[in-house]
Amino acid sequence: MDTLTDGTASAALRDVVGELASYLDDVAADLFGKLTDADLLAELREFEMLRRRLAVIDHALVAELGRRALPGRLVMASTSALLQAALRLSPHEANQRVNAAEVCGPRWSLTGEQLDTLLPDVAAGQAAGVVSSEHARVIAATLEELPSTVDPSDVSAAERHLVTAATHLRPRQLGVLGQRILAQLNPDGVLGSDEQHARRRSFALIPEADGSYRALGRLTPACGALLQSWLTPRSAPRPAGDTGERTSAVAADARSYGQRMHDALEELAGLAVRRTELLDSGAPAQVLISMTVDQLGSREGWAETSFGQLLTVSQALQLADEAAISLLLRDARGVVLRHGRTKRVATRGQTLALIARDRGCSFPDCDKPPEWCQRHHIVAWADGGSTELDNLTLLCHSHHRNFETAGWRCQMQDGRPAWIPPAWIDPEQVPRRNHRTERSGFP
Repeated sequence: MDTLTDGTASAALRDVVGELASYLDDVAADLFGKLTDADLLAELREFEMLRRRLAVIDHALVAELGRRALPGRLVMASTSALLQAALRLSPHEANQRVNAAEVCGPRWSLTGEQLDTLLPDVAAGQAAGVVSSEHARVIAATLEELPSTVDPSDVSAAERHLVTAATHLRPRQLGVLGQRILAQLNPDGVLGSDEQHARRRSFALIPEADGSYRALGRLTPACGALLQSWLTPRSAPRPAGDTGERTSAVAADARSYGQRMHDALEELAGLAVRRTELLDSGAPAQVLISMTVDQLGSREGWAETSFGQLLTVSQALQLADEAAISLLLRDARGVVLRHGRTKRVATRGQTLALIARDRGCSFPDCDKPPEWCQRHHIVAWADGGSTELDNLTLLCHSHHRNFETAGWRCQMQDGRPAWIPPAWIDPEQVPRRNHRTERSGFP
């Protein structure tokens, strides 16, 4: 149809496109190669903010298509179909854009009156460049799970809280936070009852024609937590031919994540989980569940595994009677009781307390789980540092090996590790935390 191709874009957009063409010429002339490291990172952040702000334009364009009923006038089945035809998009991408515009874009009534945006805080975050499209989808999906019985003011508060969290959390971490908020606002409908999980459980190994097997199934929270706790530490990357000695000459593990998980599962097929085993990573091969003292007494609420998954307290306590479980009690801030020791190597109890507190590598923005971490003395043992919780933290192998040469320092603040960046990253050297250690604080 000619209507799809014979129009002219606005002068404002043509001006922007002209400026963009000039910028692309600079990029082609090695603009980035001429920048300092700090300027290159600033360029990356500034461009990402621009990319996120462009979503606002996309929402407005898609919403305007609907306001004009243009798909129907062009004999298109839907706005998604029009986007697919006009922009050569896949159905999945077109549907995502339509859905995003519906919740974050402008709206009008049937009589043409302007309506409020369904998710105004998300839309404002995207306009400011601090909320990505992926963040927006996570927030929208989270709030969509809330029933209509939840007070609208609580829904708005949840949206604001998630938008604020999106400024420092990755989408997956934001999704975990969203599940915690759902558990508070809709405790009867978030995770499903134990009976529902039991009814839906299944697992099958399907032999293929080439001799391999395909796994298919759905695991209960307890079964999944047990299996993940065993597989994760044994699927960590390791140097090829690793003998336990550090050497830069040894090649990195060439296996993919899926291949490493398969190899760990193969090992599990021939072994039983040893209750007292403690791997070099510092994490035991068992399920680690943390809850508050109040939850233990009331038997109510949600407990949490070291992977950030939620279980009912009653289910967690039942699981603790049946398998190798470490139950870790914490206060409302997530700080674990002190377990002082004089040995250089952290004890099992200290290691479990570190896992409950740090929940993985404590370095800012690192998402490595505790099973991939090592126990690190903040004040080195050789310098008189003690092997106590207030002088220990978890670090993944990469950060454990490189943080000092990169100019970072660690110190304890309010019972939790905080990292001080070098001056070239932050002239004011404001301490930073890994936001995974922060509790939701909602509402």
